[in-house]
Amino acid sequence: MNVNKSSFFWGVLLIGAGGLALAAQMGYLDRSSPPLWIGVFAVVSLSGLVSYALSGWKQWGWLFPAGVFGGLAITIALASADIDNAAIASPLFFGLILPFAAAYLMDRARNWWALIPGGVMVFLALTTLLVDSTLGDEWVGALFLFMISLSFLMVYLNNRTRIWALIVAYATGVLGLAPLMSTGGRDAAYFGPIFLFAVALPFFVVYLRSAANWWAIIPAGALTITSIVAALSISSIVRFEREEALMTALMMAGLAATFAVLWLRHEKAWAKVVTIVLAALSVASFFFISYYEIFWPIAIILGGAYLLYTALRPKAA
Repeated sequence: MNVNKSSFFWGVLLIGAGGLALAAQMGYLDRSSPPLWIGVFAVVSLSGLVSYALSGWKQWGWLFPAGVFGGLAITIALASADIDNAAIASPLFFGLILPFAAAYLMDRARNWWALIPGGVMVFLALTTLLVDSTLGDEWVGALFLFMISLSFLMVYLNNRTRIWALIVAYATGVLGLAPLMSTGGRDAAYFGPIFLFAVALPFFVVYLRSAANWWAIIPAGALTITSIVAALSISSIVRFEREEALMTALMMAGLAATFAVLWLRHEKAWAKVVTIVLAALSVASFFFISYYEIFWPIAIILGGAYLLYTALRPKAA
């Protein structure tokens, strides 16, 4: 006889639930008895688990009632033991992880989507464990972003053509540092430089993968030197009569080094001119620190005068 397992399961479950409700209404059972509901939920959970096993470990949908009702049974048991902590709700979320994990492991190619809700369930489970701890809200926020990052990273590793998932994983992972940095007092200001350098890293990867991606060194170098200058400014390591001028000199030097790579390694003729100009500005900024306020206006005027001269000078025949 061909039996519909789903209908059979829910039919037995409804009959059992109705029988318990009738017994409670007639006074045979104490509806508020925790052991009663622990036993009921445990039986439902076990039934779902057995059904999953009888399906040849293929119909992972059976793990929803198995995980949910099993988690509820454990939660009621913990609550009846007078455990006053948000962690008692974590078994429910751990139970919800089971079907998503089984779906992904059964067919990684088709069920890659299960990683995302599975990651959310892991976050909720860990949050309930940590919310009453001394870690603080910042750690919870960081944990959320890290779990989202890990979920999308797994999506990418499952199929390397999903570059979008890698981008989301990287961005949320970097942003996850922000809540943690905020706990560092004055050190929280360093998140800006760290974020800039983190944005620069993908450009370095693109550049190093192929010489044809020479353009990537420009944003990589510019963001890196900007992050270095910002970090030095925050740390107050650089102390000078005209600190702004020294920072400008360092910025120009970093940009000059960036374009020097294009000039010397990739033989870009235009990069030679940019490198020399930036290097000259760096040196001038350093040596004219005492006259920093008037240096840049004069430099701009001289640059404009040179361009005007090249525009008006007689052209060679």
